[in-house]
Amino acid sequence: MITVHMFNLTIIIPIYNVEQYILDCIQSVIAQLTDDIEVICVDDGSTDHSIDVLSTYLKQQPQTHIKNIKILQQQNAGVAAARNLGIRHAQGKYLTFLDSDDVLLPAYAQEIQRAIASDADVISFGYQSLSEDLTPISHPFIPQQVLDQTQQHQQTLIDIFNVNLWFSGIHLYKASLFQGIEFPKLSHYEDAATIPDVIMQARSFYTIQAALYGYRIRASSATNCKNASNIDRSLQCLEQLIPTLIEKTKAQVIFIIPLMHFFYIYIYQSTKFKNKQCAKHNWSKFAGAIQQLPQASDLIQNEHNRMLYHCLAFGLYGFYLSKFMSRLVRSIKKRLGRPYQR
Repeated sequence: MITVHMFNLTIIIPIYNVEQYILDCIQSVIAQLTDDIEVICVDDGSTDHSIDVLSTYLKQQPQTHIKNIKILQQQNAGVAAARNLGIRHAQGKYLTFLDSDDVLLPAYAQEIQRAIASDADVISFGYQSLSEDLTPISHPFIPQQVLDQTQQHQQTLIDIFNVNLWFSGIHLYKASLFQGIEFPKLSHYEDAATIPDVIMQARSFYTIQAALYGYRIRASSATNCKNASNIDRSLQCLEQLIPTLIEKTKAQVIFIIPLMHFFYIYIYQSTKFKNKQCAKHNWSKFAGAIQQLPQASDLIQNEHNRMLYHCLAFGLYGFYLSKFMSRLVRSIKKRLGRPYQR
């Protein structure tokens, strides 16, 4: 059965209480909207004026500029549910996601149109971190060109996994890759629970070596807020994510890469924000199960994560030992002029 798509691309924008940011977001989209791009804004039960601000602005625009923009609404159920609703209504050959406090950078449409012509299953690009007033605050992240040859497909997947940047907004995905896959209901790490599965369905990749996504860093966001309740939610979500990754690793050993990445984050947060007894308890929850998995340290390119893998037998002290060893390796490689992957 041949699927007929109305658009080349659907951009899904979940919206929740972002009245001071939503105009920046939608203006960056409309500035480069073309007839073959669909935009689905999903209001996740906002309690502020986000949708009023958005609707008022759209009414002021020429119909030709906004004819492909639709607004869906749901009761508050979280960003994952909002994305899933957008996916179900999408009519694009490709899907991507834009957080409602972020922006598309000016070259976005031009670059992705050229990339879509490649017909790759997944198209990846870089991002630029921005301050709240959209001022660049660091060097942009630019992805490395991936090798896309049939005989090197597994190595391509390994390279993509080792970037460990499970951020849904820096890829375009063929809509067919999401068949049977949904974002789980998590307040943190919902991308990490989903995007690796989507990537595993892909058979061809295309890389745009430019920053096209503007990631606004807000102190109050779920990602950056470090208050006690947010740390607790983060740890709770990791306690759901890590067992899932353990089971996936049993079936496909490549999942050891994100597993060790998020186990490192879990133990780091436990040691930094909780007491030692809690950190030891959290270590014991998963370290033994990870040790029972097939040996696969050669897949892990990140020094911190690989050292942690080799120190699992030493209890919580293994975490501190792995940090010391990775710093030592970094120092040696720096002296020898060799690359070091953090």
